[in-house]
Amino acid sequence: MAKPQPPDTTINASCLCNSINFSVTGKDKKSVLCHCSNCKKFGGGAFMHNHRFLNAAVSYQSGEDLVRVYEDSATKTANTLMRHFCSKCGSSLYMTNPKPFPGLVIVCGSTFGDTSQPSFELFAEEKHSWIGETTPPKKAARM
Repeated sequence: MAKPQPPDTTINASCLCNSINFSVTGKDKKSVLCHCSNCKKFGGGAFMHNHRFLNAAVSYQSGEDLVRVYEDSATKTANTLMRHFCSKCGSSLYMTNPKPFPGLVIVCGSTFGDTSQPSFELFAEEKHSWIGETTPPKKAARM
């Protein structure tokens, strides 16, 4: 018997200047921290707090004409990442990776005030040494 799938989740998000308002609906795959140099530059910080949705759809309530896309082909994985941002205030909005992961939308946590603890970290080898433990400790396997 197939494992029951959780219902779709919808989040509402916006850019800094509030000119772009959008929502994402999909299967909630929880938040992650990314320490890759590209995400650090895109997010303007020591890491990026991202929230992943599978089989997701993005819909705009306002400002769709202000959205610009940077095609980031210089990623560590060699997969092109489409980075969406506001052309007015520069806010990072979300990312898509259409070829290997169609339907995946990676929303920048700052666009909707994501306060969830990340479930894991990506590119932890690039994490700044002054950043402490950020993800829940792994539970020891029981025999």
